[in-house]
Amino acid sequence: MISYFRSILPSRLFLLVILFLGIQLPLILFSDTGTVPELLQMLVGERMADGFVMYREIYDNTAPLSALLYWCLDLLAGRSYLTYRLTAMVLLLLQALLFNHILNRHQVYNSKNYLPALTYLILGSITFHFNLLSPLLIGNTFIIFSLPYIITVSREGFDNSRLFVGGFMIGLAALCYLPLALFLLLSIFAVIFFASSTVRSALLMLCGFAFPYAVLLTYYLYTGTLSDFFALHLFQPWKFRLVFIVAPVDMIKLLAWPAFILVLSVISLLSLPQRLVFQVKFEQVMWVWLLTAVVIIFTRGEISGQSFVLLLPPIAYFSEYFFTAPRKVWLLNLFFFLLLASVILSRYRQWFGINRLLQIKDTALYLPVNPGTSIKDKTILVLGDDFSYYMQNKPVTPYLNWRFAQLHFGKLHQYQPVFEIEENFRKEKPAYIIDKAGLMPALKYKLPAIFNLYELTQTPSVYRLR
Repeated sequence: MISYFRSILPSRLFLLVILFLGIQLPLILFSDTGTVPELLQMLVGERMADGFVMYREIYDNTAPLSALLYWCLDLLAGRSYLTYRLTAMVLLLLQALLFNHILNRHQVYNSKNYLPALTYLILGSITFHFNLLSPLLIGNTFIIFSLPYIITVSREGFDNSRLFVGGFMIGLAALCYLPLALFLLLSIFAVIFFASSTVRSALLMLCGFAFPYAVLLTYYLYTGTLSDFFALHLFQPWKFRLVFIVAPVDMIKLLAWPAFILVLSVISLLSLPQRLVFQVKFEQVMWVWLLTAVVIIFTRGEISGQSFVLLLPPIAYFSEYFFTAPRKVWLLNLFFFLLLASVILSRYRQWFGINRLLQIKDTALYLPVNPGTSIKDKTILVLGDDFSYYMQNKPVTPYLNWRFAQLHFGKLHQYQPVFEIEENFRKEKPAYIIDKAGLMPALKYKLPAIFNLYELTQTPSVYRLR
């Protein structure tokens, strides 16, 4: 099998895609259990499709380009977990094939092959977390697109546009998930390694990065959303904290194979003889990529398997040195089939009934099968972080994400937040308020003209508009 993918014949590419689809599609097509991140993304897209402006009328820190994609998906298919997961699957496949094409085109290895794409797609199928259409997954696509531009061997007066495009792609990635802006460090190192005029090339890269932000800031300036954009996008994602949605022990179980392959690949790399200068420089760029990705992982407010999607390109790059090492072919094939079997067992552990043996608990990501409420097809507001009420109902008011709703509801002792709440409720009034935070008595006292319109139902903490 390994020898088969050492060629770049079209039949190898066809089998690679078939293998990936065979692993991914059954679980995507026949699994309808939703997750909390996906529901939040759908709610953001739904609100935007209803004509509300991100940040000013939707309080959430989803980056602009990611929110734009969620909006387009809502216009296309509404709330559809299948659409979101198929889109994520297509992005993962695109990333693997594009990354492999870049490696082959620039002759990063001594021979062209599909082994990096094979490793990328196999490891990208090890958990369903990589099938969540996260901003990180979307932004990773632009980072890979930037790679051939930032490794350009530039000369004074030549290839300037390529350096600008490289920075532009990283800027688009940051507009998908802001901490991806740290990949500017990767581009700076690439300029140092490859460019002849370091300062000039670095400035071109920075100008390319700043250009999409300049356009976006101009748009938000004219729409009166600039201060909200700064508060909810530019200043929010930098949270270096460890909040694990999936327990660290379970994360180790999920990511043991990628880590093992990386270690074996680095050992194989160290035993290689002298290589071309370009190949050594590219290796250095991939080391910087690996370190940058680790830093970005810990900028996420919540860490789960999807946080590690940035590690797939460097692991795929280094894995080629392991699979092409001068070892017996049968040994490499045995290792590959063990990897493939482990990925399938991990991926379908619930179907095969072996999760009781693996003991991987990632239920915190899932939405409940039964929402536990009789409210359906109504406009609601949840004062709390329980998203299950939104599964069958429509959100109103900007307070979609409870974390950012705290900017107002967490400061009821101040005049300005109370005034903002009143203004938002005058524009939109939900049919039901689910008060999980116990704030309704205080709200009735401070804003009686608004919240006295709501009466407590027979269900505790559920208020209905009269």
